[in-house]
Amino acid sequence: MKKIYAFLKKIYQAETSYRRWAVFTVSVSGVIVIGAALTAFVVDPHYRYRKPFFYDMVYYEVYATAPHILKHQEYDLLMLGTSMTRNFFLEDINSAFKCNSVKLAASGGTTTDLCKFFDVARKSKKEKLKRVVWSLDIYPLNKKGDHFSDFDFMYRDDHKEDYRYLFSRQTFSSMIYLIKRKTRPKRHRAHQSDRNRMFATEYAGKPYGLLPVIKDALHNERSHHTQTPYDAEMHQKNFYQHLLPVFDKNPDIHFTVYLPPYHIYTYCQSEKFGEADALIRQRTEVMLELLKRKNVELHDFQAAAEYVEYHDYFSDVQHFSNIAARKLLQDLVSGRRKLVSAEQVRANEQKLRQLLQKNMPEYTRNIKKYKGH
Repeated sequence: MKKIYAFLKKIYQAETSYRRWAVFTVSVSGVIVIGAALTAFVVDPHYRYRKPFFYDMVYYEVYATAPHILKHQEYDLLMLGTSMTRNFFLEDINSAFKCNSVKLAASGGTTTDLCKFFDVARKSKKEKLKRVVWSLDIYPLNKKGDHFSDFDFMYRDDHKEDYRYLFSRQTFSSMIYLIKRKTRPKRHRAHQSDRNRMFATEYAGKPYGLLPVIKDALHNERSHHTQTPYDAEMHQKNFYQHLLPVFDKNPDIHFTVYLPPYHIYTYCQSEKFGEADALIRQRTEVMLELLKRKNVELHDFQAAAEYVEYHDYFSDVQHFSNIAARKLLQDLVSGRRKLVSAEQVRANEQKLRQLLQKNMPEYTRNIKKYKGH
């Protein structure tokens, strides 16, 4: 404060021309800063203060908009997951579970991210939150860090740090994007404002089938990209310190936990990178531990040949279509893939290993065949 006071005193005591220039510069800068903050407050692209009033609610930045959705939308079932949940439609979820749902598809999400979402939902809805459907990827259990930390103040109820929102580059970027959506609507953006498709990425014209799967596999091999490398230390921390306490501390909530189907080529790639065995053993460890929880209903789709070997369900080596998602919901409700014993878990491990062994030669042939394309 003393330095600021000395600086202002120096300006005041300076010559008239210098003083006018300084006052003008400070005034203009102040107007720009206040104007920018006021614009961010009025537009409010992440719905910190209000619902949108001159543009549609847009579901495209899950980490920034999740606080508003979890706190202010009505729901009694929460579907949580990574990008593997993006092609579930709310009308299908509601029909299957006879509920009113919201879905957070956190692309690239970590275990910490999903646990944070749950904490906000639990605190906001309390006893109204009856059921959680959790898409449990093995890969996020091997990831460190989180994606919500840039917006962590938005997950709290106080407004002491709102300057971070009003002067954030992310806020202004989103604000410009929303204005562009309003003034220059484009067909490929339409799904972002469809609540039914909340955080979906599938839209008309997206290719599914063997060719896009192989193209994705080729890209991954060329860049030596694996979805998430096996990391035993991070797995132990994420699973035992973050995820399991969610189930243990909320015995009154019914958790439907399922391992989503990846195209079998996902595990074929992991085999080529020398990580398949460790990831498959991780799966088994996770499922055996979850079976001990009375409030957890466990399902496994990764050892189901009718999913993982059916090319037309997939747009790449991991992500399946809304058609597959609809079928998965039916199987969840019917209990067709439900696991209730350690014997079933170990049997599924063997099934997955057999599927991997069976498809590895075909995977290798297809990679060679399409390398020139």
